[in-house]
Formats: sequence, C-alpha cells, structure tokens
Amino acid sequence: MSVLRGPSRLITLAASAAVTMLAAACGGAGSAPSQQGATSSNGGKAAAFEAKARDDVAKAVAEQTEQTNPVPTQAPPMATGKKIVIIPCSMAVEGCARPARSAQEAAKAVGWDASIDDPAGDVSKMSAAIKRAVSAKADGIVLNSIDAAAVQGDLRAARDAGLSVVCDMCGDTGGLIQSVSPPLPENERAGYLLGQQAFLMTKERFGAPPKFIVMLDDEFATVRARVAGVKKFIEDCKAAGAGCELVAEGKHLAAEISTTAPGRVVQLARANPQYNVLFAGYDAALNFFSQGLRQAGLADPAKVLGISIDADVANTEAIRTGGFQAASAGVAMKRVGYGMVDDLNRLFAGQQPVSQGISIKLITKANAPATGSWDGDFDATSAYLKLWGVS
Repeated sequence: MSVLRGPSRLITLAASAAVTMLAAACGGAGSAPSQQGATSSNGGKAAAFEAKARDDVAKAVAEQTEQTNPVPTQAPPMATGKKIVIIPCSMAVEGCARPARSAQEAAKAVGWDASIDDPAGDVSKMSAAIKRAVSAKADGIVLNSIDAAAVQGDLRAARDAGLSVVCDMCGDTGGLIQSVSPPLPENERAGYLLGQQAFLMTKERFGAPPKFIVMLDDEFATVRARVAGVKKFIEDCKAAGAGCELVAEGKHLAAEISTTAPGRVVQLARANPQYNVLFAGYDAALNFFSQGLRQAGLADPAKVLGISIDADVANTEAIRTGGFQAASAGVAMKRVGYGMVDDLNRLFAGQQPVSQGISIKLITKANAPATGSWDGDFDATSAYLKLWGVS
C-alpha cells in the first residue's frame, strides 16, 4: 500500500482523529490507537526501505579502485605453448563479444594460440564448437554466457579429454565449468540493485513508485538470476508498503531481440499504460526493445525509463544523454577476459582458480564515462600483464 502525501494525507489524518474522538466518547477508545500504530509502523517500513535503497545505490555507483576490486597479486609462472578456443553465446551480442575478444587479446599477449568459434546463439553450433576444440587438441575452453546444462555431454567429453573450462556469465556449471566470473550471485545482486535504482529514479522523475514490465530470456541462468533479483526487490518493496508493482511479464529468446521481441514489448506497454519501468535481462535486448518503443511513441523519458545489465556502447550512450535507458549494471568486460585467462593458467599449473575481484557497478547519467561503454575505472589489464611477467 502506498504512503499518502499532501492534501490526501491531511484529509486522512483528520478523519482518523475524528474516529478516535468518537470512539473515546463511546467508550471504545482501544481500537483507534491500534490502527494509528499500524499506519505509523507501515510508514516506518517504507522510510527504512528507501534509506537502504539509497545506501546500496550509493555504494554501487562509487568508483572501483585497485583496493576495492583488486587484481590477484600472485600467480604461477605463465604456461607456454597452450592452445585455447573461445566460444561466446554469439558475437552479435555485445555482452558476449566484448569478453571473448578480451580473452583472445590476453591469451595472445602471453603467447598462446587463441581462436574464437562463434556459434551465433545456436545450441547445436555451441556443441559443435566444443567438439572442434577437443578434436583440435586444445588445452582449454573459454565460454561466454553458455550454461553447462545446454551442452552438458560435450563439456563432459572435453573435460574427460583433459581440457580446462572457464566461463564468463555462466550459471548451471554442473561441476564441468571450473571457474565462473563474475559469480552467479552477482547477477541476482545486479537485478536487485537496478530495482533499487528504478525506485529512486521514478520517485525523483515521476513522483511515483515504479511499475515494472519485466522481460526474461530464460535460455541463460545468469539472466534468470537477474530477473529473480529485480522480482525479489519488487516483493520487498511491496512488503515495505512502498508502492512497487510488477504489472506485466514477457519472455523472449536471444535470436528474437531484433525481430519479434520488440513488438511483443510494445504490446505489453500498450496493454499496461500504467507501467513506468522496463527491465530487460541484458543491454543488447533492451537496445532493440527501446527502439521499438520509440517508434511506437512509448519511450518518453519524461514518463518511462529502461534498466538493464552490461553497460554496452549504445546503452551507455543512451544513459549518458538522458535517453530512455536510465541505468545499467556494468561489468568490466575487458578485465573479465583477462581474468579468465589468469584462471586457465592456474588450472594448467594444477592450482585452483581464485577470485578475480570483479563486481558490477551501477552506471547512471551521473557516473557514465564520457565515451563508449563502461569497462572499469582503472587499468586492470596492465596489472594482469605485470602479474604474468609480460612487458
């Protein structure tokens, strides 16, 4: 239940006072204070909920440093003569392509043979790419946003053949993927933080709590975790009496983000005119959804806003210039690629992967970079090269 403000609140308080006096006159004064106490308690919950949102968001938009997000300081000697195959979900999806290119760059910097095998979002082609890596006698595989559950048999065969496997933005590891960066819980945290950011922004921009349309691509465990995070925020907000609502949900596939899915989003927006926030599980999808909404006249930043994850180039530009997308949960993608190569080297040396110090950062108009995507606040790649003894 939303907290009443302004004239409506004054009328409500006056009515409550009248009820209290009447109850006292009739000898029934006990019930009115109880109702008044409940109202006070609910207002306190909403205020505490908002205060926590402001605190969490303030931490999440803060600059990341070598102290807050450190690169590992010790590593085994860099292995030589290694061959790795990098398999992204699709090079057409920026959130997959950026860490794939970075991993290739890092591997080549240390003298490894590194190739990218693009399955273009097709699970059968993902399986074929893993089989080719095994046939080519690769030493390791880098996956980007490909869950083990989708290619379980092929990954098991690769592990049985002695290949090491690491992944960026993976969920269902099944024990077959040896390192995931960032960890899956970071994705749920990203969804929750974006809910908090939307809550604060709709209050500031529109003077109203957020009314969400949430879009899910359930091909990916990371996206399911992100959606779970924003939906948990909505439930917590409702429990605090702060007025949030989930007004509609929709589903799509990665292959549909530039074809049929934008039209589906437009239909949901038209059917739910009270909505003021669109949540998408990743920026590449929201970029196309926002184009569809703009063409339909349903993306006015004065009335609605979009939130998502990855801090891709076009999305960060929209945030920076005050467009439909108002926030993104960014990950330093270049650093992710270098971190996966670092973990592979540890596995080649018979060691366990370590924390690579990678966490999400909320990107808003206030802290967006001057150009391009957000890719970290300090030069982590030079720290990795120094760690590996590469000049």
